[in-house]
Amino acid sequence: MNLFDRFILTIYSFALIILSCIAITAFSGWIAPEVFTPYVDQMLAGTNITYLIVAIIFLVVSLRFFFSSFRSNKPKVERGIRQRNDLGEVNITIQTIQTIAERAARRVKGVRDMKTTVKALESGNIITLRVSVDGETPLPDLTQQLQAGVKEQVEGIAGVVISEVAVVVTEVAQQENYAARKRVE
Repeated sequence: MNLFDRFILTIYSFALIILSCIAITAFSGWIAPEVFTPYVDQMLAGTNITYLIVAIIFLVVSLRFFFSSFRSNKPKVERGIRQRNDLGEVNITIQTIQTIAERAARRVKGVRDMKTTVKALESGNIITLRVSVDGETPLPDLTQQLQAGVKEQVEGIAGVVISEVAVVVTEVAQQENYAARKRVE
């Protein structure tokens, strides 16, 4: 159920709650029937178009929910990289590729923190690493080790061809923050 359906269902449920409360008070005798007589007369006379519009809206919403309950809910296929071999199809999820890439990147000396994104495109698979570094390892060496290590590890474990490993150095971690974080871990 999408966000629009949930919103409509909430309003629909709220309106039904109000109508149910009115019906309960009317039929239980808590409120005199004379209070409702003018409204019932107006509805039956057909002079007020508002009641007709509200009834049509309720009918449309009811039909929408009724027919949507019969829709087949196909299992959601996780996005991933699909490969076909002699035995069948293999789907490796994006999350799996991200995990393999992060494990490989954490092995590189000088990497402190990272965020990984994977894009599976027709032109090839792209891994983007946004890393925080220690500031002691030369950046050209560090980024080259990251690119080679991640590409080799992902291709070796997952069997997926990686066309590009992009590295974005987002910050240099301060030593005191890293030492305090290291003690906590």
